[in-house]
Amino acid sequence: FLTNKMEISFGRPRRARRRPCWLVLLGLFTTDCAWLSPLAARRAGRRTQPGYPRADDAVRLPELSDSGGLWGLAFGLAKLEAIPLHILVVTDTIDNYAQTDESTFFASTAEFLCKSRRDQLLVELLRVDRPAYIETASFLNIPRLELPNLQDVPVREAPAAVTPPAAAPGEDELVPDCALDDLKMGENLLEAVLLKVTRDIYADNTEGIIVRRTEDPGITGLIDEMRQFMLSPVGRPAEKQQQALVETLLVLMTPVLPPFYRIFMGGIVPSRERGDPAWLVDGAQRLANALPFNASAWLAPGTQLGPLPYAPLLTSLVSPYAFGFLVGPAKVNRRSDGGLGGLVVEKCKFLQESNCKGICLNSCKLPAQELFGSLGLPLRVSPNFETQECQWSFGEAAPPPADDPTWPKGCIVGCGSRELMKEPIQPADGGKPRVIVSSCV
Repeated sequence: FLTNKMEISFGRPRRARRRPCWLVLLGLFTTDCAWLSPLAARRAGRRTQPGYPRADDAVRLPELSDSGGLWGLAFGLAKLEAIPLHILVVTDTIDNYAQTDESTFFASTAEFLCKSRRDQLLVELLRVDRPAYIETASFLNIPRLELPNLQDVPVREAPAAVTPPAAAPGEDELVPDCALDDLKMGENLLEAVLLKVTRDIYADNTEGIIVRRTEDPGITGLIDEMRQFMLSPVGRPAEKQQQALVETLLVLMTPVLPPFYRIFMGGIVPSRERGDPAWLVDGAQRLANALPFNASAWLAPGTQLGPLPYAPLLTSLVSPYAFGFLVGPAKVNRRSDGGLGGLVVEKCKFLQESNCKGICLNSCKLPAQELFGSLGLPLRVSPNFETQECQWSFGEAAPPPADDPTWPKGCIVGCGSRELMKEPIQPADGGKPRVIVSSCV
């Protein structure tokens, strides 16, 4: 109805007078969006929990037989706000579209519009009221991977967690094992080659400790060698484990990538102190001297002007392809503050194969944070030991593990390293030897 129509008059084509479009748009904006689906249209068995308001039972879905229905849907969705009730209404509408047998263009487009708008509302709620976002995401039946952020959102229909055994005197409480089934993560030819190269580089950075190479291929063999280094006298200090992996990652990045990442992502002026090549440092200073407004004063070597605004998002887009062979399948999402630059690992290879907090902390979390921090971009890695997911938030500063409320104390119940670190202690009075467990974290 917004197109120009041709009419026939006296045998000659005559163009119809154009109707003012702003009147049509004004009418759509002012129409009531009460047709969005209510709780009455929810699937059988779903009930309103205390504290959630109930929508009007008279609300019904619109007829989507023509483009006018889509226009009304689009403008109705635009009027919604980032509050739990409106997100609930959109979710009910999506559920009803999923139950219909229609697969027309209009129905598919309407479902796409509703999902897109729900994602926008969830992101906005995450930004302004994170507790309300967590409560809303926990209540609504939204597929987990469609949520903009998964941190602190419990798993729906997860198996009942087994109560961990009591910790020994003087030890921290144990962390329950992951209640979800293991995810089979195959490795293609390229990933197998990259893992073989990574294992060789890591062995070279362990000060000769990894001399007996395990026969297990891929990520399993790499984790076994990391555990072997962690249990050795040389690798027992956490700093040694972190340094070995940081140096491994830097070698994998080649000498070319880090200097340019620091410039174009971290906004750091090249300097010899950071190991940048001399030609790059000299070229940056010649450029600074040629610029007006005394640019050389605020472009001194080593000065950081960033991270640049696009760095978190761009890094999160590239990371699943750059580090997927190490951590597993990942999906771009939002950070805990709702900002761009988030990445969620659906099931971390390190956690699944090692089930060890020590390897997670000192051979993944802290080395990754240190690596990107040295490149000029803060990073916070937040593993979820209940689901073995892992949230990477680029551009977000990470607190020390001792000050991080999301980092639990104590070992995982089924930690293989914990059993290997049992140390017999002979009492001074000659009594029966005791066994104490040294924590791997």
